[in-house]
Order: sequence, then structure tokens, then C-alpha cells
Amino acid sequence: MPSPRPLPLRRRDLLVGGVAGRAGGAPGAAGARGVREAATASAFPEPERSGPVHMQIVAHPDDCLYFINPRVARVLDDGAGLCTVVLTAGEADGRNSWEAAAPADFAGYAAARDNGLRRAYALLALGDADAPWDRHLASLDSGQDVELCVLRDKPQVHVVFCSLWTNLGRITGEFTRLLALWEGRLDDSLVLPPTDSPLTAESTVDRATVQATLLELLDRYRPAVVNTLDPDPDPISGDRLGAEQPGYSDHIDHTAAALFAWEAVRAWGGARSTEAWRGYYNRRWPGNLGTADLEPKGRALDAYSWNDGADCGLPSGCGDRLIAGPGAGSTYGHATHPRYTAAVAAAETDGRIRPITVRDNTLQVLGDDGWENLGGPDTMLPSLDRAGTKLYAISAEHTHDPATHVRDVHCYDLVSGQWQLLGNPAGTGPGARIVGQVAAADDGRTALACVRDPEGGLAVRVRREGGEWTAWTRLDGPAVHDAPAALAADGAFTIIAATPDNVAAWEGDGTAWTARMLDLPGPDDLPFLPATAVTAVQVPDGRTVLASRVAGCSDVALHFGRRETWTGVRVPLEGGVLPPSLVIGPEGALAVACDDGTGAPAVLMLELPDLEAGPGRFGLLSRPWTRGDITVVKRPAAAFGSDGALRLWAVASDGELWTAGVEPGGEPPAGWTQA
Repeated sequence: MPSPRPLPLRRRDLLVGGVAGRAGGAPGAAGARGVREAATASAFPEPERSGPVHMQIVAHPDDCLYFINPRVARVLDDGAGLCTVVLTAGEADGRNSWEAAAPADFAGYAAARDNGLRRAYALLALGDADAPWDRHLASLDSGQDVELCVLRDKPQVHVVFCSLWTNLGRITGEFTRLLALWEGRLDDSLVLPPTDSPLTAESTVDRATVQATLLELLDRYRPAVVNTLDPDPDPISGDRLGAEQPGYSDHIDHTAAALFAWEAVRAWGGARSTEAWRGYYNRRWPGNLGTADLEPKGRALDAYSWNDGADCGLPSGCGDRLIAGPGAGSTYGHATHPRYTAAVAAAETDGRIRPITVRDNTLQVLGDDGWENLGGPDTMLPSLDRAGTKLYAISAEHTHDPATHVRDVHCYDLVSGQWQLLGNPAGTGPGARIVGQVAAADDGRTALACVRDPEGGLAVRVRREGGEWTAWTRLDGPAVHDAPAALAADGAFTIIAATPDNVAAWEGDGTAWTARMLDLPGPDDLPFLPATAVTAVQVPDGRTVLASRVAGCSDVALHFGRRETWTGVRVPLEGGVLPPSLVIGPEGALAVACDDGTGAPAVLMLELPDLEAGPGRFGLLSRPWTRGDITVVKRPAAAFGSDGALRLWAVASDGELWTAGVEPGGEPPAGWTQA
């Protein structure tokens, strides 16, 4: 556990220790008040707007390129503006080289990384990595000066460098990463001005200043969508890899930056859409990116890492030479996983099927006169599930004290309008952060809620008709990668989830459970290994359809069967990162919806006999997808009406909900309209 004692950052000690000389900056005034006085600062230029703005809040200059792209490329193509906020300088050991004998130049390496990010964004936005940027020393009302970079020929693209030291321990002897500032073990942090940056003087900022800076940037840019790293990284499974923090499979700075970001978004009142993107844990998933996504992601990383040998005049280099490439590499670049993809559900209210989603941190339903707040906590994560007449969502408190984190499941009854707190199998603290997304099932007499368990595997709560919810019960079985899918019919429950090397199923009556591996048919006669979360729907004869992405590409896999008898088909799809949604119609029609390599909603209409590839076989099913004319940022939701008509909803890049409809027996339209 971290020490509760704050570690004071004494400016005299830092300067005597040689930070000024080693970092290449000049001494400045002490404390947060000295940030503005440290250099002659200019006013913050007003951002240009020609469409919605997407804001990324990350720790290091390459984080958005590895963990959020290809989403960045897709929304740029769709006309969105961009503001990426980089909290740290990412100075590492100061060597932009694999040569251990190379001299340390912290400010120089930070400058090379910043230049690499600008080059990558210029390539994505204009097709020219060497397109010019205008760089400003911008003063914020928070008291902090930042470097603001504006892409000259596309001024809707901004980068903000806050440039905090990532590890002052190299100077102080203490392990003082960004997480120490978040948790209060570090009073303040030093700014490292990169070589050739408008930030020309060292200064210090405290936690409150960083939080105020992010809140001010959110208010200036008013983003429709905010992308962050993962505030709740997965526990380590297997051997620790690389720079993962103790106990968690992600970089310690990624987690801290995400916690700062989520607190700022909550204080701001919530963006229309917020997403957390997994970091180093991508190495433990199979790759989920097809060529349509790997190519733009790889090109951007090549520009960032200076693989083209361009001349920018910086002696430390024009990009990050430490990136293992070329392209997206073979570590965590081959996958891009958003955590909260199931942000929209459909439910029948007042005789009509209506969409329900998390907007501005609250649960809202689209009524006849616009969005209506359903009440409940105002700290909802953008994830929900519906089962029967109940909705299930998770509220979060991202606290500075590691022992008081809250991730609680809530149940909302669509009939009575009542909320019920279901809590968390771990209570509060580190274990609460493991739950992920909630899954639910209801057979009309018994309701079930399911989340990941802190000890690995799953945990459930059950409520029988007329009774109370049971306590959380841990189900024996393997650890799971991501959100489970839950099904119920006539007192029989099935929960399905992806594991690191298979797909597992838990079956039971709500009290007694058995777990087993499904060993679904896959390519090359091997058990199928999904590259995303698995979604599921039950058909009237008791069989189940499962959907996920095929490992090593973006094709969609559909498995059909029960118990030990399954068939599988692979449906080609060029690109996309979201798990597929499934819905079954009254006459056995099956709708599949996800995203493609342009970010558009991709919808496929099938009949159940289309999935009959033969027991134990994994066949190829080539069918044309219908592509919508919007860019989606969350997994589409779908529902069939009693007349056989299909309704689709998706959160688009403007943060708003859009919809499309399919008449019985028809094909999905390409045109979507705002809901």
C-alpha cells in the first residue's frame, strides 16, 4: 500500500540536484503561483469549430496513437475537431536511443516525443507529416502555463502539452510518479520544459492545479466525446510484462492520467460520451485489428517514431526512436480495446421501444419531448444492460485514497421507477475496480446480475420473484477478459465470457453452478479464441448465438448451438473495433451490428439456417454488410418490434444518438437520422 505521508518536493533540493542543467530549462518561481510568472505567456487562442470536438486526456505523447487510434483517424475523417492533452513530458531515462552509453537529455527526449506526436497528427489530418504547427505558450486561469500546438492548415486540430516530469525519483531518490500526485503522497510536481518549447522555465504544480487545468480545458473545448486511458486496469494475469505497475497490467502513469481525467469530466458535468481505452493489457488479448485499421494506426506510429528519417532540426531527433516497429508493432499495437462499449439499451416503455443511454453521467431515456433523466446516481459509467423490465448500470467514485474507490451496481425498475443499490462483490477499494461492465438476465421470475469478481472469474446476485436479492456469490471458474453475457429461460441461466485462451460458460439455476470451457470451433480446427468480448442471444428452441471478433483481424465470428454441439461461421468485415451486437426477431431473423474500418455502423441481416456450417465446423459466410452514413463511438443497440420491424440506435461522433429502421423482411438503410 502507498505511504499516506505526503512527500514534499523541495525546490531547492531539485535545483541543487541539477534538474535545471540536465533538463535544459531555466530556474523559475516556486509553487503553483509561480507557473504563470515563469515565462511571458500569451492568451489562450480560441479553438476553431467546424464540427464536434473529441478530447483525449493521456499520460504520454504516444498513448493516443497506441491505445485510442484508429478512433482518432476515423473521427478526423468524419470532420471532428481534435484536442489531445498530454499530462507528462514522458522523459523516460533521457536517451532517445537504445544505446545505454548515450548521454541523458531529458528535455531533448521530451521534445523528440512531442514532435513525433505532432508529425503523426499532421499525417492523419492532412496526409503530410511535415505540415507546420503554430506553437503558443498559453496561460490558463488555473495558474498553469501549457504549450498549445495548432495545426496551421487544419486549425481544428490541437495538442496541449502540460509536460510534468514522469518520474522525479531520478532526482529525489523517491518513486514519485504521477499517481503519487493523484493520491496525495506528493505535494507538487515539477514541469520539464522540452527543448525548443515555448515552455521555457521550470515551475511546480500541485494536484489541485492539474485538476483545475483539465476542468478549464474541458470548458474551453466543450468536447462531445472524451477519450481517456483506463482508470481501472486489469489485474496482472501471468507474468508481469514490461512497465506494468505492481499488481496491474498497465503503466502507472496511464492509470493516474485516467483518474485525473475522469474526475475532471465528472466535475465538468459529463461529456455526451466518455470512453476508457485499455493500455498494456492489449498484449494479453489476441489482436482485433484488420488491415483497414492497422494501416492508418501503423502509419501514424511510423511518423511518431521517425521511421521516415525526416529532418526537423532537433538534435535529439524528430520522433521517438525507442518505438519498436515498424507500423503498429507486435506488442500492444495490434489491438485497440475500448472498455465501455455497451452504452445504449432498448426497452419498451409506454407501448413503444425507446433507447436508453448514459449521457452526462446519468441514465436517460429518449421520450416524446426529448431526453428524460431517470434519476439515480450522477456518477454513472457509460455502460448498461437490460434484462426484462430492469436496467443495470454501474456508478463510480474515482477517489484519491486507493482504499475508498467505489464501483457499485444499480438496478432500475422500468415499471415502478424504483432504484436499488446492489453494490459490489468486493465492497470498496482496489477490488471494486475489477468489476468491469455489468451483465443481467431475467426469465420473468428470477433476475440475475453478474460482474467480474476481484479474485478472478465471476460473481452474481440473484433475486427470485417476491424475494430479496441474495448476497454476491463468487462462481468458481477461470478469470475472464471482459464483460460477460448472461441469458435466462425457464429457470436456467447461462453466463458466457472470453478467457485468456478460450470461451467459458457457467450454467445453473441461480443457486448451483457448473463451469466449463466451450471449445468452440475455430480456424485451423483449433478452439476459437475471441478477440473481443462475446455477446449472446437465445433463440426460441433453446440454442444460443454467440458473436465476437476473430483473432488477428476484424472479421465477425458467429457461433450457433448449445452444450457441446456448436457450429461457427466467419463473416468478413473490413475493420472496426467494437464487439458485435445481436438481436433475434420473432420469425428467427438475426440482426448483427458493429462498426467497420471507416467507423460506420455495419449491419447484417441473417436467418438462423445461415449459421448451419455443420457440427464442429467453422465455415465462411460471405454476406454484404450495410454501412451507415455516420461514425459511431459506441456499440449499436438493436431491437425488434412485435411486427418484425427492426430499430437501431448508435452514439455517433457528435456524441448524440442516431437511429435507423428496417421494415420486416427488408434491408438496413444506409441513411441514419438523429434520434
